[in-house]
Amino acid sequence: MMLCARCKGDMPEDTPGEIEDIQKEWDERSTSYDAYFNTFGGKLDEYLRWKLIKESLPEDKTARILDAGGGTGMVALPLAGMGYAVTLFDLSPGQLRVAEEKLRKHELSEAVEIIEADIAELPFPDEFFDLVLAVRGPISLATEPSKAVVELSRVTKRGGRICVDVSSRYWAVIQKYGRDPETALKLIRSELDHAHGAHGFGRVFSPEELEETFGRNGIKVTGIYGDFAYYLPEEMRKETKWEERSYNQVTEILERLSRESSVTGMGNDLILVGEKY
Repeated sequence: MMLCARCKGDMPEDTPGEIEDIQKEWDERSTSYDAYFNTFGGKLDEYLRWKLIKESLPEDKTARILDAGGGTGMVALPLAGMGYAVTLFDLSPGQLRVAEEKLRKHELSEAVEIIEADIAELPFPDEFFDLVLAVRGPISLATEPSKAVVELSRVTKRGGRICVDVSSRYWAVIQKYGRDPETALKLIRSELDHAHGAHGFGRVFSPEELEETFGRNGIKVTGIYGDFAYYLPEEMRKETKWEERSYNQVTEILERLSRESSVTGMGNDLILVGEKY
């Protein structure tokens, strides 16, 4: 989890990170980042997102897919293996170098275009991609999250699909209110918009904020799902060995919780699926 160096006393500033700090943080994590996905928590992280991504995939394998803030290619690589042409971009050159090495190893380099770019200032024309993906926190961690939403929506084709995730406001409140009720109260009143989420310090959203933000940018939201993986004990999430029966039980619980509208906002992350009209 990204640590916040921008503090006023014990109160984190209500501002996003500087672009240089974000680059440095993720460059430093580039060689160890993939190890997380060999843990129980990492597998759970993949499970729900991949289920929703697969439901959004175009039937046409010539469709253009954008993996926004895709880092080491954890999404782009499997999509390329399925036969899709993918554009992968990230702010971190270190993360992209790891992605390039993995693609070469799997002889998939030609299937994935790799670009270093800022999610808040995309170098693509309007309505260019059939499917836009931004998972594992790039919107919340962006220097300008509102501009990131505008840009992701802009490059999505009319009739195209979008699948993104963000850090949850109410999960941040739950983490804070026992230790720091002042900050928790400001978060739940929407007087603060930045907090420590599952992916680091960044912009947090309620389900209503998330739907409204994308709706203003031409996205018809077809679903918002809660991810509850971080409610598991840390020692359980860090396990590298587990029984298949236990995994199946936990993933079923996570999937049922994700689709239960009465608790969606309490998930550690919110995953939005939509279509551009």
